[in-house]
Parts: sequence; C-alpha cells; structure tokens
Amino acid sequence: MSERIQWYRTRLDREVLKDLTQRSDFRGVLQSIGVLGTWVVTGVLSLFFFLEQQWVLMVVACYAHALVFGFLGMEASVNELSHGTPFRTKWLNEFFYGLFAFLTWNDPIHFRASHMRHHQNTVIEGLDKEVMLTPAPLGWKDYLSWLTFDYKKTRMILFPAIARFFGRDLPDVFAWNPLFEKGDPRRKRSFWWNRFLILGHAALIALFVYFQLWVLLWVVSFGYWFTGFFSRGCGMQQHIGLTPNIPDWRVSCHTMTMRAPVSFLYWNMNYHIEHHMYAAVPFFNLKRLHKALAHDTPIPVGGFFRGFAHVLGIQKKQREDPSYTYKPIFPETAVPPDYSAAVTATE
Repeated sequence: MSERIQWYRTRLDREVLKDLTQRSDFRGVLQSIGVLGTWVVTGVLSLFFFLEQQWVLMVVACYAHALVFGFLGMEASVNELSHGTPFRTKWLNEFFYGLFAFLTWNDPIHFRASHMRHHQNTVIEGLDKEVMLTPAPLGWKDYLSWLTFDYKKTRMILFPAIARFFGRDLPDVFAWNPLFEKGDPRRKRSFWWNRFLILGHAALIALFVYFQLWVLLWVVSFGYWFTGFFSRGCGMQQHIGLTPNIPDWRVSCHTMTMRAPVSFLYWNMNYHIEHHMYAAVPFFNLKRLHKALAHDTPIPVGGFFRGFAHVLGIQKKQREDPSYTYKPIFPETAVPPDYSAAVTATE
C-alpha cells in the first residue's frame, strides 16, 4: 500500500543530488570510531575510578558514559547505519551496524525492515508503528526515567529479544503483528541474532563477575538502559505532535539545529525532514542538504533545549486539546503544504 503514497519532495538539481549522495569510507569510519571512541573513553574513566576506589568520580563517569551510550542505539548510530548510506564499502557499514546493535541489545535484521516501513509510511496511521501518534503519550514519569532507569526502553527492547531467543515473535519492539511472517528467511535470522546477542552478553557478564570488575557490567552491558536523556530528548524531536496521514515530510518531521557535540553524537539526525525526504544522503551531507532545501522547508528551532521546550509546548496543547497538531512555519518561498491530501491507508 505504501507504493501508492505520492510523497511531496522538494526538487533538487540532479548534479547537486548526485554530489550529496556520495558515500565515504573515511567519513563513515571517522564518525563510527569517533562515537565509539567517546563511549570507550567514558567507559575507561569509569573503570579507572572503580579500580582507584574513587566512588564519587566513578559515579560521575558512569553517568556520562550512559549519556553517550544512548547515541549508539536506534536513536542515532543504529538508525543511520541501517540505511547503509555512510560507507562506500558495504562490509564496513555492516560491521559497525552489527557492533552498535550488539552493544545496545538491538536486532539489526528487525530494525532495518521496520525502519524501512517507517520511511515509506512516515506517521501514516496503521502503517508506521515506530512513531507515537498524537496526542503524545509522554509524562513526567517518562522524563524522570530518562534521567535514571529507562524502564520503557528496557521493556521495549529486552522483552522481544528474549522472546526471539526462544523462537517467538511477540512481543514485538514496535508492536508489529509480527513484522516477519512465517516462511520469511529474515525471521529465522532474527531468532539466531538474538540468541547470539543474549549469549554474548551473558558471557561478558560472567567474565566481569568472575574478575569482580563490577563496573564493567554497567559500562558494557547495562548502561544503555539508564540516563538516556540526551538521546531520548533528540528522538522525541523527530515526529512528536505533527500532523499524521499527510504525505509531506515537511509536516510530519521536525528539523532542529543543534550544536556540534550533540549533532555529532546524533549523526546529524536533527536534520530530520532532510533525512526522510532524501534518505540516500549520508549523515555528513545532511547540513548541506538542509541549506539546499531551506527555501522550501520549515524554519527550524535552534538548539537542543529550545527544541525540547518546543515539543513540550506542543504536548501541553495536546493535553488541552487532543485534536491539536503542530503546523510548522514555512518561509514565503516554500510551496504550501496540502493538509487536505490526507492518506487513510490502514493495514
């Protein structure tokens, strides 16, 4: 059904688009090693302070480590690498994709298939199950968990992994029914991946316990479930509060501008309209793509915290009026979005 959806796409010169879609092993490795290296540095500091018995500094390092950890998962690293766009060499992309998925307990087979549907059917009711539709169901307990133990993320990812370990489809990460039908070869591959995932982490956990390196339980296997405020805060700025069922990514995605440290860890996913409109453009060209499309796309909110406050404001209005959706502000040069062209497709 998604093939019949006619999405609005801002036109780009063919040569400009060709240049923007060029992949780079160097840029891909630099980004992957950079993000992974940041995770390693905070992890090594956590271990160092543990061995030195400097408990306060260890807690601070562990907290910082978990904040970085969130960006290794589906909010950023796994997201971008699932598209296969950064690297010119496929095996390099798949190596880092698998590595980041393993560290964050993600299923790369399932996520890639699910995320493809998300891009084909962005915020279309019944077809896109990766997005929380209006009214946004986030409250103070969610935000508190993002600063402490993220119980919803743990349940969403860990329970399906355990189910697939035993050869069962449900529960599903994004509530597909299930995503892979019986007979689909990806279903069996997903089961085997999750067996490797759980047994691999079990072996690491046993190793850390044997050597009494207790802090490595957090650093390697459990830190992803905690203190994901920045990664989750970035993720909530992708689609929340926007109008569903409109085949125009300009009104179903938020683009925010963010400062370099967060944008780097986030793989430039803050340029989310651009990421959806031209999904073949690698992360390192999204800022250039944003400039090329600026005449026809909404004026972005600047900064992580301003973007966070912007979405909180949308949520407040939705609690007062559940039918409210945010209509972004466009420059005068833009083609106005057609809010009457609603798609009513359901599964």
